[in-house]
Amino acid sequence: MLYIITKLVTEGQQKAFSIIGASEDKKRAAAIAADVYKDYNKNASFQNIEMITEWLATRQNYSFRKDKDHRLQLAITALEGEVQPEKKQLVFSAAAEEEELMRRVSQALFEGKHTAERGQNVQTHSCPLES
Repeated sequence: MLYIITKLVTEGQQKAFSIIGASEDKKRAAAIAADVYKDYNKNASFQNIEMITEWLATRQNYSFRKDKDHRLQLAITALEGEVQPEKKQLVFSAAAEEEELMRRVSQALFEGKHTAERGQNVQTHSCPLES
């Protein structure tokens, strides 16, 4: 079996997808991916790198966000020399990322409006985006 290591780096609106390498050993593939993480996050501790290596070996993906505009996603895809089943063909999904962002924005707007309504003034405050 061959393990393909890929990364997706998101910086603001720019996205870069790369194939890092391949290995016939899953643990070696996880170590290669962890090296990419170590280069991306220069402040990572030895224990953090070891934990991420283990995570990659078992889960075969990892996502690290420095802040809202910078993100590293690593994936290890196992290939057996044949066409992958459809559910395993997708490596990264930007739609899922945008869906999570919209969920958090909605939650923040709701919590902000709810907090504003608790003030001394009991009148309902409208969201500035509403017309």
